[in-house]
Amino acid sequence: QVRGPGLGVIGVSKGAEVALAMATFLPQVVATVWINGTAFLYGTPLIYKDLHIPAIPYRAERLVLTELGALDNSSVFGDPRDPTYSSSAIPVEKIQGKVLFIVGEDDRNYNSKLFAELAMGRMPARSFQIFSYPGAGHLIEPPCSPLCSISNIQASPRPVLWGGEAQGHAEAQEHSWQEIIRFLELHLGSVATVKL
Repeated sequence: QVRGPGLGVIGVSKGAEVALAMATFLPQVVATVWINGTAFLYGTPLIYKDLHIPAIPYRAERLVLTELGALDNSSVFGDPRDPTYSSSAIPVEKIQGKVLFIVGEDDRNYNSKLFAELAMGRMPARSFQIFSYPGAGHLIEPPCSPLCSISNIQASPRPVLWGGEAQGHAEAQEHSWQEIIRFLELHLGSVATVKL
């Protein structure tokens, strides 16, 4: 729902990486919800007009096949703290809006907590907020959504491991949803005050 004048963006996983890039380069984005993403470009570079941010390559040889036959991707991403990859960082210090970081500490796809910490380390202290949840996996969704700890995705030859344990993940979904609504209403205005 677009009410203006600013826009809110929500992204999960690769979508969170895209949302962070949008917040960096599009001043219309005033509120960004980043859920278990990265703060660096992985796999695909960002090219826009004269801008070019190179991507950190995936290391497919680091894939781990679990006992359940799922792929654990958590090791395929090069360490973003390696100086070799500094040019792949999304320049989050340019963000003019606010960012809410939602982290599942049992995320088996990304080291989301590390990515959030690296991003926040380059941002002004008042420009972000973070909620980090022990026991929550990668796919933090609205409350009452079932835990999805393993699933198929189109680009993968096998199911992918997302992590999470039932109670911790459910609690994260319940709490984070309320915080996301509060954050968006704070920075975009309450739905109750909007006349359509």
